[in-house]
Amino acid sequence: MSHGATELDRPVPLYMQVVRQLRARIASGELAEGSRIPSQREMMHIWHISMQTASKVIGALKTEGLAIPSIGRDTIVAPGAAARIAAAARGTAHAQADPPEAPGTRVITVTAAKTAAPADIAEMLGIPAGRPALRRQETHSKEDGKITSLAITWYPPAIADKAPRLADQQPLPAGTLAYIAEATATRATRAMEEVIAAAASEDTATALGIAPGSPVLITRTLYHAADGSIIEYRETATVPEHPNTRSYLLTGN
Repeated sequence: MSHGATELDRPVPLYMQVVRQLRARIASGELAEGSRIPSQREMMHIWHISMQTASKVIGALKTEGLAIPSIGRDTIVAPGAAARIAAAARGTAHAQADPPEAPGTRVITVTAAKTAAPADIAEMLGIPAGRPALRRQETHSKEDGKITSLAITWYPPAIADKAPRLADQQPLPAGTLAYIAEATATRATRAMEEVIAAAASEDTATALGIAPGSPVLITRTLYHAADGSIIEYRETATVPEHPNTRSYLLTGN
């Protein structure tokens, strides 16, 4: 079996780089359904990684549904693995971490910092109240400079620590969820969303440039990973005259 590229880029988690290479081989058909995946010891030799890192590779492949144990000690490519990779690629291409912007709208400011999580946020993130969590805030405007929405997103330490660019004071081109998936191998598989009309708080009103108490549309979204853990919680306040557009990829039809 051809092993392809074996050089690893140290700044990126090593196990994730190996997963990417094996995923690419499965997608190309080089590793077909039922084919044996390199053992942990073989991975250690091929990629010069530790046994612990090799174990994480196997675990990640199983979590993604790309590998299953076989009779004996071997791990093999799971049935339908290539199709799952293709479907995930299509989903990544269509899905965005942030609601797609309406034409002529752009992100104008980004601030991010670790701060003590309020009790309600901490409860959603599954951390003790007051424990520091990453808070990211973005304001969006039209081309004429009029602010249209304010998005505040919270990340649990388990995600923020592995995805440092979430703390960047600038937009992430592919969106936060796409970046998180790349940096941590954790993908959002379920979202809970509620939309309500509310009066703008003083802080929200200041950010949006409107009077306190003005009506705003509040969209609250909680993203979960496959194991039920929380990836991020986002609350977006939108001025009434601006649409809060959402785009969804429907599967299983």
